[in-house]
Amino acid sequence: MLDPNTLDLQTYLEKYPWEEKWTSLGEPIEKLWKFDLDVSPKEIWPWLIDTSSFNKRIDIPEMKFQEINGRLFGKSKNAGIPSEWEEVPWEWEYCKQLNNARIYSKGFAYYVRVRYLVYPLGESSTRLFVYFGWIPKGWLGKNLLKIGMIQLEKAYTKGLKGVVEDVIKTRSYSWLGPSALSIIKESKSGENPVFPARMQQIRVGYIREGQSRELVDKVLNYILDADEADLYRIRIKSLSKAWKIPEKELLLVFLHGCRLGLFTMSWDVVCPHCRGVRTEAQHLGDLPTRDTCDVCDIQFEANQLNSIEITFHVHPSIREVQKRMFCAAEPATKSHIRFQKYLDPGETYNSKLLLSPGVYRLRVNGEKNYSLLEIKEEVPNETLVWNTDEIPEQIEIADHPKLVLENHSSSRKGFVIEERKEDQDCLRPTDLFNFQDFRDLFSQEALSTDLQLDIGMQTILFTDIVGSTKFYYNKGDSGAFSEVRYHFVEVYKVVREFQGAVVKTIGDAVMAAFPSPSAAVEASVRLQEFFSEENTETPIRIRISLHTGPCLAVNLNSNIDYFGNTVNFAAKLQAIADGGEIVFSETVFRDKQLRQMMTEKGWKVKRVKFHQSWIDEETQAYKLVFSGLPSTEET
Repeated sequence: MLDPNTLDLQTYLEKYPWEEKWTSLGEPIEKLWKFDLDVSPKEIWPWLIDTSSFNKRIDIPEMKFQEINGRLFGKSKNAGIPSEWEEVPWEWEYCKQLNNARIYSKGFAYYVRVRYLVYPLGESSTRLFVYFGWIPKGWLGKNLLKIGMIQLEKAYTKGLKGVVEDVIKTRSYSWLGPSALSIIKESKSGENPVFPARMQQIRVGYIREGQSRELVDKVLNYILDADEADLYRIRIKSLSKAWKIPEKELLLVFLHGCRLGLFTMSWDVVCPHCRGVRTEAQHLGDLPTRDTCDVCDIQFEANQLNSIEITFHVHPSIREVQKRMFCAAEPATKSHIRFQKYLDPGETYNSKLLLSPGVYRLRVNGEKNYSLLEIKEEVPNETLVWNTDEIPEQIEIADHPKLVLENHSSSRKGFVIEERKEDQDCLRPTDLFNFQDFRDLFSQEALSTDLQLDIGMQTILFTDIVGSTKFYYNKGDSGAFSEVRYHFVEVYKVVREFQGAVVKTIGDAVMAAFPSPSAAVEASVRLQEFFSEENTETPIRIRISLHTGPCLAVNLNSNIDYFGNTVNFAAKLQAIADGGEIVFSETVFRDKQLRQMMTEKGWKVKRVKFHQSWIDEETQAYKLVFSGLPSTEET
């Protein structure tokens, strides 16, 4: 990076010279502006990379973009003159710099390049340099651009002042960036808020269904007041965190809103590299098995664990929300990517990365393979040399490492460093599949028959009525049906209470899924307490088995069902469970949260052997019994 104390236009051009192919078309019009901002680089960065939001703030005209074979083309009108261009892929380094360029096919320029350079001034201030360089078309373009750059500098000065004010205002929501402005906006107050007639009807429908008036009004006001950019893809987890409202509570309002005509739900296929939306499906059954990202130059399976995100859109009858853009703002749409740089054949690049300790992925654009980069404190290695010939599978390096890039190939290559951790604000299919209200409200939703969706680790619970044959004989069909129905009602209630969902019923048995072993065991204990000898209201006694492991969501009998070894093993454990017992696998027993809960509650378990006849092996399982256990049992 250049010295921020001596940087001027001439020094900048020595570092970033023009290519002759552009200067041969005309003399550049160039400006380098300096702005000192009273916020840290880390605070201002999410706002700087969201160039669409900033351009809207400074009244840049709206732009339309179209992706064709992985290349992005844009068009707009400036001063009444139509412009069309190809967007050159952006490059950026986290909290240091970003740059892009446009190649014009129509308008008052041949080419423009832009670069932001970010420098820290102490702990809470930033010096920002903004460079614009144009190659004008003819006399008109030259004069328009000279006048335009004067006005643009004034707009940047005013716009950045407003950004700093908003950064300070939204500091506790810094992870949201500019979208925090819509979320923290004060809702209209009043016991009987006034909404448009259609929304008032929906509000009445919500209240009849028992939804919180306060939360419903908050959601309705948000729909009316929020910026279109924030409403185009509403992310429940981000909204619930910002509003400090339980995720399931807010999700329930949005699910009911889909039924009431307030929202539509979208099943979005997300590229595993850039995390851009490649397909938006209205229904679960419309999801493809494979998809393509031309930008990243890859094909990928759509059934992987983190390939699908569920978002919500405002129903067009309520508010017409368009995807309005004022810039491509590529870095803002790929915030997990901390570094992106393109090198021509034989080109090298050096930099000092502002990356904190953590695990990152190194990959070359268009290639599925990647290497893991773990940044640690107190590691002697401070330099990362990355070339296209080879790179180790895993690298350890000190924080804020020096980076050396080398393109030894015969073609232009894009080098990417991205955070390894998945997006924590994504609403995944498993979040819905394990939510009983979703299954009740959207029972018609089902996967296509050829799609098997990886939903990760699940805890599967099976219940079964003990002595059901004798029970049916003694009670008769009518009496048995009444008791079994009563039993189902209680099982559904308890499963829902502990954040699980009933996947299906099989005769008088129940299969349910839970997000954690501890929740599943707590639900099991509650069920066994209810169906114990002390409850004289029902003669039903049950056995329960549990196992945790990876599962697939599949379409069986036109419903969302779970399939795999985990489900099979949980069902097989029923064979060693008796009435009043809960049997669970070693995997469940070793869960740290469950072990802590068992210690706190004083629950004791008995270790038992379980023979897996299908592979002729013996494994350990554990029983939780309520009638008292010998003191020799493991706890």
